[in-house]
Amino acid sequence: MDAVCHFFRTNYILANCEDVICKKAFSLNLSHYQMAELPDIIEHCETLMKLFLNQNKLTKVPSSLGNLMRLQVLALDYNKLDEFPACICQLVRLKFLNVSCNNICRLPPELGHLTALETFWCNNTGLRRLPTEISNCERLQTLGVRGNRLRKLPDALGKLAELRWFTAESNELDELPETFGLLQNLIHLNLKGNRLNRLPCMLITMPNLKFVFLNENRIELIPDRAELEQLTFLRMLNLSKNPISTLPALQQLAQNQTNIYVESVIELLPEAGVTANGLSANLEEEPNAQQEQESSSDWANSARTSQLDSSDESNLENTIEDLSVMLPEMSRFVTTF
Repeated sequence: MDAVCHFFRTNYILANCEDVICKKAFSLNLSHYQMAELPDIIEHCETLMKLFLNQNKLTKVPSSLGNLMRLQVLALDYNKLDEFPACICQLVRLKFLNVSCNNICRLPPELGHLTALETFWCNNTGLRRLPTEISNCERLQTLGVRGNRLRKLPDALGKLAELRWFTAESNELDELPETFGLLQNLIHLNLKGNRLNRLPCMLITMPNLKFVFLNENRIELIPDRAELEQLTFLRMLNLSKNPISTLPALQQLAQNQTNIYVESVIELLPEAGVTANGLSANLEEEPNAQQEQESSSDWANSARTSQLDSSDESNLENTIEDLSVMLPEMSRFVTTF
């Protein structure tokens, strides 16, 4: 029965591609089809501006994909790619690119050719370094590289003047480049779960910052009180689960300066769900009412990266056992013919 389902699925995919060519459509969604390779016909879908290939089993992308010069949105997350497809670097009109959850440990310097790029997700790929040439992507506003093996960030990152949202959560960073302070439009900074041993001093030079996550690092040196007081423009500075977070001095400061979040040394009040410093215990997950009212758009940019990936890990064939289960699956393909 798997062969039958494969037959209908393949023909459904081809029919959708032919429909795009015939109608000169702008968008094509081929996600969740368990494709191991792209059909050759895809190179003739020249009018496409949006192409969704996430949640498949692609191990490579044909070079002909680089001929789709109108593409602005490309989703390749949750596939089985073992390298960054070089042909993507030819898509100079791309604004959104997601290659998360593949096995891509290296990005080519040609990534810098994507000068129109505004959003780039490269989460959970095993990435070891960001190429210096990423600084050529001057329009980049959102950059996500969480769950990788980055040990340092390039100095050239400071040239991304339009960057508003940056997450490098769960990497191996022990410091930030001095040029990081040049990111004057940055609103959200997530460096949770790294190896930082001190509060980055350049934060005080970035007055547009609203949300900073430094929790679960190795910060041992308590920041100067005057330095922390200069960060009153922040709506949240999360320093929990660092060596300094339970020190009396920082605990006291967190009570007086409510934008600083550290875990409480006092048990949570069960009926209120708040800590001794008055901050919600799950503050990292959602804003309080005042924050949401003041700037809902800023908080949208501070959601966890895992919530913003374009797909999940569902599998169309996980539960296919007999014809009674397979018929609903096949029906979505049959309706095309």
